[in-house]
Amino acid sequence: MASAPAFRLIIGLGNPGPEYLFTRHNVGFLVLDAWADEEGMAFRDERSRHAKVAALNSGERLVKPMTYMNESGRAVTAWLDWLKLTIQDLLVVVDDVALPLGQIRLRPEGSSGGHNGLKSIETHLGTNSYARLRCGVDPVPTGWAMDRWVLSRFRTEEEDALGRMIRTARMAIDCCQREGIAVAMNRFNGVNSVETTPDK
Repeated sequence: MASAPAFRLIIGLGNPGPEYLFTRHNVGFLVLDAWADEEGMAFRDERSRHAKVAALNSGERLVKPMTYMNESGRAVTAWLDWLKLTIQDLLVVVDDVALPLGQIRLRPEGSSGGHNGLKSIETHLGTNSYARLRCGVDPVPTGWAMDRWVLSRFRTEEEDALGRMIRTARMAIDCCQREGIAVAMNRFNGVNSVETTPDK
């Protein structure tokens, strides 16, 4: 019998609506969309819990909050409460302007780093001791405001690196589920996804 996954609730952060679909702030949504597509699962609306959700056969629930980024914590707490889970069951997938596009970084806990979605989750949970997978979207260019940058769309020439990073993020989550976050951190943190080959 297969062991239970390390994380039962995976939250991808982003903003709802087609105008935000391929923006840097929506990398969390993009990772979960790719995962659900691989599994042949569709997201369904769960308006009472402020999200779209896909339930996987392996036991995980993939959740995309529909609260907009600044209120992500509302959906996180609603799903933890409804499923009767603890923060040890939670993994948050989020964009990070401190990392170059193509790199990911897993952490078992940590500060929000100024990210409004993580700030909201920390406020609602009352702690920052939950796991997160940060996906690099490149630092804010000179002359750009933070909001303008994270709400900008990925350029055509970035699409290959973005796709590879999404694949690397999936591999890292799979590793977490099978071998634990410590092993996944050692294997994937700081690795340029463009150079990463699938884990055997």
